[in-house]
Amino acid sequence: MFIAAKAVAVTLLIASSGGLTSPETEAAYKKKAAMEETRVACMQEQGFTYLAEPVIKRTWQPGERERLTGDYEALRAYRAKYGFGVWSKVVYPRDTVVNPVSGENPNNENLMAMSAEELKKWRAADDGCFAKAAKQHLGKTVTSYWDDYLTKLNAALDKSLVPLDKDKQLAQLGERFAKCLGVSPTKPSALAELGQSQYTKQATEVAKKQHKGPLPKVPKGHILIMKPLLKPEEARPYLDKEIKAALKDLECGKSFYAVYSPKAWAAKERVYQEFAVDHAL
Repeated sequence: MFIAAKAVAVTLLIASSGGLTSPETEAAYKKKAAMEETRVACMQEQGFTYLAEPVIKRTWQPGERERLTGDYEALRAYRAKYGFGVWSKVVYPRDTVVNPVSGENPNNENLMAMSAEELKKWRAADDGCFAKAAKQHLGKTVTSYWDDYLTKLNAALDKSLVPLDKDKQLAQLGERFAKCLGVSPTKPSALAELGQSQYTKQATEVAKKQHKGPLPKVPKGHILIMKPLLKPEEARPYLDKEIKAALKDLECGKSFYAVYSPKAWAAKERVYQEFAVDHAL
């Protein structure tokens, strides 16, 4: 059962048009690589082994760029099969569109072999080394990766969308969008994520009912997301309803997405570059 501590929309460094990375994105990749080198050296100084994570550069899937920037046809093609991209993760477990393959952390094998006390000391040292790397290469003051760094990243993503929530044109488009959906008017950034949020919550509730024992604790301000352990055919009815809702959402929000998505995509891209995020969280 997959559990994620924080919901992040699209936490990837985005390549520029033409399939080539922008200078800003390329610089972020280099910063990420430098951070990993610093962590390796820092951990070694403290008597711990840390293996640098590879910097995975973004590759585009067909239609993905267009979908992220609000193209109606690309969005419709995606939603007709995957809905909002929630239950499709269960129905299509081997489809890289909704279940992208990411490399395993090279430190996992060593960590699994450690005792609880050894692991505690290793993580404490790594938090300090990550903080050192973030300060040196990003100019950011953080105390850890999982809690402080990701919390600041998500806060920056939220802040980047504030201007869009104050945009008069988007407010008007959002009002018509919400009225068509039959929901109360809300700020554009929340409206854009409404469908995905609703079905993510639904899937998590199903997973909670399946879960044995106490639920995992998550840091304050984070969101518990759980992936149900269902067979594809068992999850299919959920996806069918999600697809229907996603297509209605698109028809209601066609004009809204055409204006909102390119601006939101550009705003988030700048944050990903600032934080040197090079992979999905």
